[in-house]
Amino acid sequence: MAERTVSRKKKAAGFWLRLACFSLLAALLLMYANYVLTPKHDYGICSMMNLYRQPDDSVDVLAVGTSLAYAGINTNVLWEEYGIASYNLCSAEQPFWVSYYTIREALKTQHPKVILLDAKPAIYTRDYTRRGRTILSTFGIKGMENRVGAILACVENPRDAWGYILGLPEVHSNYAKLTAQDFPFPPDNGGRGDSWKGYIEADTVEQHQKPSLVYNSVKRNMNDREEEYARKIFEYAQSEGITVLLLGLPNPDYANDHMYYNALWAVAAEYGIHGINYNDPGMRFGLRYSSDFADWQHLNVKGSVTFSRKLGEDLEMLFDLPDRRGDEKYASYDVCARKWMEQYPLFESSGWEEHPLDWFADAER
Repeated sequence: MAERTVSRKKKAAGFWLRLACFSLLAALLLMYANYVLTPKHDYGICSMMNLYRQPDDSVDVLAVGTSLAYAGINTNVLWEEYGIASYNLCSAEQPFWVSYYTIREALKTQHPKVILLDAKPAIYTRDYTRRGRTILSTFGIKGMENRVGAILACVENPRDAWGYILGLPEVHSNYAKLTAQDFPFPPDNGGRGDSWKGYIEADTVEQHQKPSLVYNSVKRNMNDREEEYARKIFEYAQSEGITVLLLGLPNPDYANDHMYYNALWAVAAEYGIHGINYNDPGMRFGLRYSSDFADWQHLNVKGSVTFSRKLGEDLEMLFDLPDRRGDEKYASYDVCARKWMEQYPLFESSGWEEHPLDWFADAER
């Protein structure tokens, strides 16, 4: 009788062990399938996922915002010319409610001295985020509390959040678009490797006329939710002892935006936060509307170099930022910049013949 009891216990234990192993394997397979089916776009998902691969406390300047920021803030120029350790944590059409949760997530491993906050979301009028942009902006967030928070902020009805939280219900149909680059973990960031700092090249040239701007102090009310989350960003950064600098990034379409920016600048002033509007027609730093833009919004490669040189100069003047060049902890910045400089002349929009980089000759140092 005792032997039969022991035998039943062994069988039961074996059953539960097999069930546990099967459940664990199934969960791992589902997680991997979710990862494979998630689009590996550098403009959102990969920049967030790659942040976790950076050494802790190795980012002094964290740029957060829309595609204007990831195409305009050239982290390689900031590093090579000023020794500024910067990272672009941006995604296409990123609203302030996504910026808020990505900042919270980033501060788990980084404690930047300055957050550069793109002012562009001040013009957005939508109360919630479109499906594709929700996936793009939230699926790279690893921390469940911030991922869920960002998703809930993006959707109008909380019941709609479940598909994004689980992942597979929203990305399962991507199987038809899979390529070999979707399977390796972690992603290769468009061939840039893990030293990449989030700058994304807009490699075309579109000619524009310099806009005739008539500035005024009129404020056009921001979307209420954008203002709510802008305030949350300001308050959270201040609670963490981090300075926020608002940026109006150069774009030919700015004439339509400046009254919304006026409203954002007024909100920021309540917190003692300042900004720089690089669309100010009185600010001359060599940017050419005929050759430095990829389209009506984004700087191209050449434009990013021109703008980032000015940005680095201003950051150096405004803040006591350390020059990290030569510090072994920041060696990945050297790797990133060297790889990018080797590619620079190959970009169609680099303006290589007329606008050579002074530091390109030193790429092998």
